Amino acid sequence: MFGKYFIFWGFILWITFPVVLTAQAGLQKKLEAKRKALQQEILQINNRLLQTKRYESDALNEYAQIKRKLYLRQKLIKNLRKEINYINHQINRNINKKQVLQKELETIKKEYADMIRQSYNSRSRESKLYFLFSAESFQQAFKRIQYLKQFAKYRKKQALVIKEKQQELEQLQKQLIKDKNAKAQLYNDYQKEALKIKREKDKQEAVVQQIKKKKKKYLAQIKTKQREQQKIDRMIDELIKKAIAKSNRKARKSQRNKSKFFLTPEGAKLADKFSKNRGVLPWPVKKAYISRKFGVQPHEIFKNVKVNNTGIYLATEPGSKVRAVFEGTVLQIQLIPGGNNTVFIKHGNYLTIYGNLKEVYVKPGQKIKTKQEIGKVATDANGKTELKFRIYKNMTKLNPEKWLLKK
Repeated sequence: MFGKYFIFWGFILWITFPVVLTAQAGLQKKLEAKRKALQQEILQINNRLLQTKRYESDALNEYAQIKRKLYLRQKLIKNLRKEINYINHQINRNINKKQVLQKELETIKKEYADMIRQSYNSRSRESKLYFLFSAESFQQAFKRIQYLKQFAKYRKKQALVIKEKQQELEQLQKQLIKDKNAKAQLYNDYQKEALKIKREKDKQEAVVQQIKKKKKKYLAQIKTKQREQQKIDRMIDELIKKAIAKSNRKARKSQRNKSKFFLTPEGAKLADKFSKNRGVLPWPVKKAYISRKFGVQPHEIFKNVKVNNTGIYLATEPGSKVRAVFEGTVLQIQLIPGGNNTVFIKHGNYLTIYGNLKEVYVKPGQKIKTKQEIGKVATDANGKTELKFRIYKNMTKLNPEKWLLKK
């Protein structure tokens, strides 16, 4: 009874194993790709920190970079845990499969041994001849000849099955050793990352103390940047207001409400299409992270200082290309003092605004496709490369993070 039960579940495992294996292999590749991407970004931040130290010391920028590295290392540790769990699952699955194969091999070997014994007992030529000539008719003798042929053929087949099962067991054993080695390596990486997190937390605390010792200097620096940013924000609001007025005059529509674009049927269709892509828009730079969030929030170190961002800052690599997040028309390009080039792209009554561009590849009035390159991000004197990205609906500032595809 037990043998039949075991064979039944062995058969179920055999037919479902390829499907499970394919799904698991896909998961393993995703985890490996994610681990490599995180390691690559950590390496890029290390390079940026080295580059920063070649310029005038910027502790606030260093703090931001270390904070990002800590976040990435925590994600990396989480990913390593998932990879270790996956390999554990793979090892356990292969151990179970090995047990099933061993049981199957034992059963086949036993059957084969019984067959050999039976063949041995009747191996003599005389006994075979007697078996044939003792037949009561020619038809029965013919059937006995066929039986002997089938018996010999079955013996060969069973011998091949035994050989195949043994080879499968050997391959499975090799895979188990490979998986255990991979697990050991991942666990070693996990421990190293945990130590690096501890060291970087200590380094972060040292940078915080360094900033606090020069509190007046950094508070003055923060206030100066806030005033500059407020000036740029007012300039952008004024530019949008003028663009709305110009667009409405061109459409020969005089509106009492001067803060809204007049929409043609085509413009309304595009705006509707844009609004339906909330949360799935591509990132304006391929490799980036949000270094400063949208809206009013306390400063990371000086909690009593409030910081107001009208968009999000995307930290990226030097030389990164900027892409349009959606199809539309270039409304205008402005060289803003302290903000480099800024490109405005219109999508019905929505605007996407790309600030701090060193180079611009488009011109006003040009039709733009989704993901089309529009320029290159500028890098400042401290080696920091950030794109200031804004989304407006008419004159209303929107949180771009809610519109971009979740990473």
